[in-house]
Amino acid sequence: MEQSLKDQAGVTDEQIRDAIQEGPVTKQYLADPQSIIRSLNQLRSTEITSYLQYKQHSYMAVSLLSPGLKTEFEAHAEQELAHADRLASRIQQLGGVPIFDLRELAGKAAAVGVHPEQGTTLTEMVTENLLLERRQVATYTALIREIGDKDLVTREILLEILTDTETHASELADFLKRSSDQR
Repeated sequence: MEQSLKDQAGVTDEQIRDAIQEGPVTKQYLADPQSIIRSLNQLRSTEITSYLQYKQHSYMAVSLLSPGLKTEFEAHAEQELAHADRLASRIQQLGGVPIFDLRELAGKAAAVGVHPEQGTTLTEMVTENLLLERRQVATYTALIREIGDKDLVTREILLEILTDTETHASELADFLKRSSDQR
């Protein structure tokens, strides 16, 4: 006679209901899921704002002086959107709902100093993007330190995004250094 999966695993109906309700959040998960969800939604808002700024700058970056800049802005925009998607997936895994209301997204991004900017020159656009990336580096770093070892998966996701964000900041700073050297 075959045993049911429940009998084989030695679990109760209540344990099965809890597992379904809580998903990946076990007793070893030491963070407050709601707090992490709020923080991830805020970070996601900054990524969407960054995406919009990079896209706008890519439309405006038509120049014989820096033909690769338009392509660079477009590549950064796509990476920002991919970051927002990764954060949304993690929010969902933790039982939350990624925010999609544009006013709420703008408000959460603004709360950490991320506002879309529109410079009139390529140098202004690169500078705006650099400053935006640096604000994100600071925000990601603070959350990574706060999480510590309480949520290892979220920490790993944030570290990967932080790596990309620092790379963006470095590339933008290098562009500005090169352009100031040519003056």
